[in-house]
Amino acid sequence: MIGRSQQDLIKAVLTQAHFSRVKKMLHDYSGIFLAEGKEALVKARLLKRLRRLGLYDFDDYFDYIESDKSGVEFLSLVDVLTTNKTSFFRESQHFDYINDVVMPTINDREVAWWSAGCSSGEEPYTLAMNYLQYKKGRGNLRILATDISSLVLQRAKEGIYSAEHVRDIPDAWLKKYFTRIGVNPEAWQVDDRIASMIKFGRLNLQESWPMKGPFNIIMCRNVMIYFNRDTQQKLIKRFYDLLEPGGHLFLGHSETISGPNPGFVSVRPAAYQKK
Repeated sequence: MIGRSQQDLIKAVLTQAHFSRVKKMLHDYSGIFLAEGKEALVKARLLKRLRRLGLYDFDDYFDYIESDKSGVEFLSLVDVLTTNKTSFFRESQHFDYINDVVMPTINDREVAWWSAGCSSGEEPYTLAMNYLQYKKGRGNLRILATDISSLVLQRAKEGIYSAEHVRDIPDAWLKKYFTRIGVNPEAWQVDDRIASMIKFGRLNLQESWPMKGPFNIIMCRNVMIYFNRDTQQKLIKRFYDLLEPGGHLFLGHSETISGPNPGFVSVRPAAYQKK
């Protein structure tokens, strides 16, 4: 590798065989399906790993993954290839529905909610703020927040967001539930009251689940779009089994429950209630 330059790395070629190999690895592990046409995206993201490791060829990279018995580099590959786009109050109609329909039914009893595919934490933090506002600080809520990417989970646990990132949070809520920690650039950190309600953990949805439930709410939004139909149906069944009777499942607005007798009734766009 001595004497090789960044120009060599730029010339690295991701062949169709490389792409097929990555596609199979990712699908076998996580159920995520990489569609044809994503070759340029895969190359750009994997080049980050090649730079970090000082490698200049994709064959060398795959050999490195296979020789890495710890599995650390394979998980890094999963991290860079999974998409983690989210925001506070994303698809706000779901939070309106929770306030209008779900909250009045739980009174002050202890409930558990699950943010499956929590990304960098905006969704579970929004759930926690929304709950405290409605309950005026009373009640007992536990939120499980999981994701397959350890990188975004680390950001979620830190709970630090730029001023641009918190722009959708009402000013009164921002001052109540966050602490300003920077000036230039300005940044905000989640308050301990919110953080203490949430348990973050890494979870591959295709593997066994350690939690037993039951959950009152499960949010798995904009995750199933990366799975094929068979994987989606299996996942829906597993969510059903972990929901309490009358519990709710929220999906992304481009996702839907399909298949025979799913055990759910549609109550709002991309919102379902267990029969």
